[in-house]
Amino acid sequence: MVGEFVVRFSYLLPIAEASIEDGALLVRDGRIAWVGRWKDFDGDQEVIDTRPSIGMPTLINTHTHTAMVFLRGLADDLPLFRWLQDYIWPAEGKLVKPELVRKAYKLAIAEMVSGGTGAINDMYFFQEVAAEVIEEIGFRGILAEGLIDFPTPSFSKPKEGIRRVEEQLKLNGRFKFVKFGVALHAPYSCSKELLKKGHALAKDHGVPLHMHVAETLDEVKQITEKYGKRPVEYLNSLGLFDEVHFIAAHSVHLKEHEIQIYEEKGVRVAHDPESNMKLASGVAPIPKMLQRNVTVGLATDGAASNNDLDMFSEMRSAALLHKVVGMDPTLMDARTVVEMATLRGSEVLGMEKYIGSLEVGKSADFIAVSLDRPHLQPIYDPYSHLVYAAKSSDVSWVFIAGKPLKSNGKLTFIEEGEILELGESLKREVMEALRE
Repeated sequence: MVGEFVVRFSYLLPIAEASIEDGALLVRDGRIAWVGRWKDFDGDQEVIDTRPSIGMPTLINTHTHTAMVFLRGLADDLPLFRWLQDYIWPAEGKLVKPELVRKAYKLAIAEMVSGGTGAINDMYFFQEVAAEVIEEIGFRGILAEGLIDFPTPSFSKPKEGIRRVEEQLKLNGRFKFVKFGVALHAPYSCSKELLKKGHALAKDHGVPLHMHVAETLDEVKQITEKYGKRPVEYLNSLGLFDEVHFIAAHSVHLKEHEIQIYEEKGVRVAHDPESNMKLASGVAPIPKMLQRNVTVGLATDGAASNNDLDMFSEMRSAALLHKVVGMDPTLMDARTVVEMATLRGSEVLGMEKYIGSLEVGKSADFIAVSLDRPHLQPIYDPYSHLVYAAKSSDVSWVFIAGKPLKSNGKLTFIEEGEILELGESLKREVMEALRE
């Protein structure tokens, strides 16, 4: 594939503009040079004809713990705090090391690219290792070490965690596809001192501050009893939403005045419908947030609590969940949900100048969804098909910066046999550790 080529689709969804039947886009040096109808294209560049297909931007996962694929299915059907304290944190303490993160990350990126995801906002450990994997593949990510008050696999004390994050932030600008941010685990797991230090780091370096907020009723109860304020009120009283790009994951248990705080402070939200359903955390008031113009993107959370990294599944779940909870079939219409998975997701990450929509000058990050499947015929509305009928397995092409990471149904950066090897290797490590 040369540095300049044209890709043709049955339907092209630029997102920021109206959809285009029999559309095409011209890629030049990794960027979008032209978007329009095929009949209006005038050039002799190489043509990649993906038809019958829907072309759209890559999907953006606004909150995940990518390397946690190694724990997929280990401890299911449990409430959040028991799941974390009795299974996840102990397993991570025994197992998470740089080489495991490297293997788990490669497996997870293979899963995400297969399903059309091209960028993530990630909170985990040994993120400098994750950055190497992302850069090698040509994926995209905002990565942040998870700061917390107790020992983790990558640091034993919060002070060490802060130093580690400072060293990672110094690497910003050296990577093409990676940016390091700051992540505070949650209001209940971070002291006031750690919260303020994390905020100062994000502010001073001009990077996103990423945090789980108001995920469960237990969290709301715990913070209210300890500080006399609900989680959002508490964080706001500490100034954590001020002068930073704040990404609040989950935000399930918010009252009207807390949504107003989000609106006033410009807090962006990562909505994880399936993880919240599986852990019985509740249903976030996303329609109310959208009414107040709060920027909301979609997310999977980690594969230990979901149990996949499938953004098509999240789109469908988000649309259906809010309709039934609100008893209103017009809530979360298909176009709104697709925008949440693409353009709004890029706004949550602060990357809307580069990705999230197909516009001239933006990076050539886009996918083709094949329509030659029984469950996708006939087609009347491509947005409806993407949300209510399409599956991640229908993604046939994935381009990031003009480079195909999935080409006509096959991943280009990993062999099929290697996927099985990675999975078996990770399983062996987990089982050996559990037997100790």
